[in-house]
Amino acid sequence: MIKNILFDMGGVIFLQDTAEAFRRFREAGIDPDIYMGEHGQKDFFLEIETGEIGMEEFCRKMAKAAHRNSVTREEALHCWLGFVKGVEQERLDYLEELRPAYHLSLLTNTNPFIMSHMRSSSFSPSGHPITHYFDSLFCSYEMECYKPSTEFFSHVLKHDALIAEECLFIDDSLKNIRAAESVGIRGMHIRQNADWRASLAEVLQQS
Repeated sequence: MIKNILFDMGGVIFLQDTAEAFRRFREAGIDPDIYMGEHGQKDFFLEIETGEIGMEEFCRKMAKAAHRNSVTREEALHCWLGFVKGVEQERLDYLEELRPAYHLSLLTNTNPFIMSHMRSSSFSPSGHPITHYFDSLFCSYEMECYKPSTEFFSHVLKHDALIAEECLFIDDSLKNIRAAESVGIRGMHIRQNADWRASLAEVLQQS
């Protein structure tokens, strides 16, 4: 029986627009194809998402890569938030419906720029931060661990005292799904930005 539902963030909780983020980084003087791709982040883009560097160091390295004197936090934040096309309140309302019966966790490869927005009232149309909708948040830069590492999923299970067979993980990345399944967590792979509510309801009804 499923008792815990684990969600990816980009392309699952918020609608993701990679093209817009890449456009903003290019406008700032960065070639995003060097640092980001389907296999994950690289160089200082990976370092910010694994907690090796903070926002100030990221800005310094971004400025150096862009051959600029400086990059402000606000400029970097603007670039990162290009990924966030929007949040559908209907999905958040469904999370609220699930919470009385299920333990909900967010599992995301992310950074402090994006999470500064997610943890603010600007996150949702209703003015609630993302923490309003989840019992636990597991962010790669805070854990110093990055999906699809099995260590990431093992940490989640241990931290919240969850039984793998009682967990369902929803992600738009098949490699992340397979990593979760390798430690016994049931996976549900969806297309990026797809509305997963009906599919999830069906899985829960059958569990």
